[in-house]
Amino acid sequence: MSEFIELKGVTLTLGGHDVLRDVSLTLPEGKCTVIMGPSGCGKSSLLKVAAGIIPPDRGSILYRGEDLFWLTERRMAELRKSSGFSFQDSALWENKTIFDNLALPLQVHSPEMPHAEIERKVVRMLERGNLMDSIHFRPAQLSVGERKIVSVLRALIGEPTVVFMDTPTGTIDPAMAETVMGMIREIKAKGCSIVTVSHDRRIASTLADWLVVLIGGTLAAAGTFDEVKKNADPRVREVLSEVLGEIASFDTDLLSLLGDGGEN
Repeated sequence: MSEFIELKGVTLTLGGHDVLRDVSLTLPEGKCTVIMGPSGCGKSSLLKVAAGIIPPDRGSILYRGEDLFWLTERRMAELRKSSGFSFQDSALWENKTIFDNLALPLQVHSPEMPHAEIERKVVRMLERGNLMDSIHFRPAQLSVGERKIVSVLRALIGEPTVVFMDTPTGTIDPAMAETVMGMIREIKAKGCSIVTVSHDRRIASTLADWLVVLIGGTLAAAGTFDEVKKNADPRVREVLSEVLGEIASFDTDLLSLLGDGGEN
């Protein structure tokens, strides 16, 4: 496994409560990592810490061996340019049009890019997301699902080498979810590293190379899909059952793991 992001003893405290407790974890390069766990277990916080958005109270985050929060301003700018982040609540600029929301990362990270090239990239992304008709709308004029797609498009517009996604298919209808799934498949095929929080069984079963199970702010399991699905911890088995239990295409090992006849 080629490791490019490593968390060492990460603890994050918010509101006097440890949302992450001594988490040590490595994430593989060029793979799709899916973070799963019960509601409120710290998944979104873990994603933001791994992306360098939130600094931990204790511990460190290494990117190719470099501590993220000790990088030079220039090195951090390079890292931001090569990464994208799609937020759970979309986090779009409400006072800007959809065009401007998508153009902003290009304007910030590639100030030398001609406006015509920015426009070409924005139009191409909106066509990919079936949202070209909304190019001059503001976020408030879009549905929740459309806003989610715009957030994903914004994360991808700079052609990043690593993308962080917080529940990219959550709260959207099946057709929109399939659009997002298609975009994830495309960037994965190109070798992009993907780290996503998701309880979407389609993502977990068809796209995940690496699974991370977080429970109560602590790391309960991490490894390949095959490794984690054989984990004997009942808490891990419960999370897997909730996410994967209704898929009809499980192999024999997973059916045994999730079935009523399995050993406790």
